[in-house]
Amino acid sequence: MPKEPKRRRVRSVAELLDYRQKEIIETWLVNIRALAGTRTMELMTTGQLETQTKDFLRTITEAFRSEVYDDIEHPSMRPSVEMLKEISASRARQGFTASETATFIFSLQDAIMEYLQAEIGDNPELLNREAVKISKIIVKMGLLTFETYAITREEVIGQQTRSIMELSTPTLRVWDELLLLPLIGTFDTPRAQQMMEAVLQAVVETESRVLLLDVTGVPVMDTKTASHLLKTVEACRMLGCEVIMTGISPTIAQTMTKLSIDLAIVKTMGTLRAGMVEAYKLIGKEVVSRS
Repeated sequence: MPKEPKRRRVRSVAELLDYRQKEIIETWLVNIRALAGTRTMELMTTGQLETQTKDFLRTITEAFRSEVYDDIEHPSMRPSVEMLKEISASRARQGFTASETATFIFSLQDAIMEYLQAEIGDNPELLNREAVKISKIIVKMGLLTFETYAITREEVIGQQTRSIMELSTPTLRVWDELLLLPLIGTFDTPRAQQMMEAVLQAVVETESRVLLLDVTGVPVMDTKTASHLLKTVEACRMLGCEVIMTGISPTIAQTMTKLSIDLAIVKTMGTLRAGMVEAYKLIGKEVVSRS
């Protein structure tokens, strides 16, 4: 009988990744699915996940050949670090949780250790040395994953907040030279600043002469926010646009009177209906009954 070829023995993590790459990827994929649950495959395809694992293992194998295990700033680690950042950021945008995102890198350590044990488990000293190396770099990469995820989630939430603020302060063109801005809900300083920018931009773009500002849907307003609102009125007047404010509640009226601002700069009407009639007059139109 022919002799079986002598099995190659690995002496480092880098050699292990070269020698048993296919098995490590297969075990890694199993670990990811087991630790992250079914949500992983709900949010991405099998093909996407396999591509990520193969590409990342290729870059980390190249990095480990440099024998630098405790410095993720080292040039040899740059491709792996950049790829891990991209994966973490994309998962943050896709809706993965932080732990589901970190599972990607931490489950790789489990896969590597399984085969490292199988290959050099009979040499405790070598096994311990290589296990420490892989543990150091995986922990640092895990922290990088959490950091990237947190930064990306903050960006996503910030963008969503800005979008909601834009939708909650819609400037509507009712007629030529006439804009309507209905305000609804809690009206704080950031929203007041965003509203001021949007309104002034709309006034310039539409060359409007009248802005109808309806605050019927605003239950309460502090003095700082009221001050922003009145500054918006002043800025509109400087652009040649008259402002009519409607739907002012007794609470908001009391807040405005506490400000050291000349309230004569703003024309007020009790209801949106009355304000609309007045606005049409200012642009040379008239509301009449068809009967």
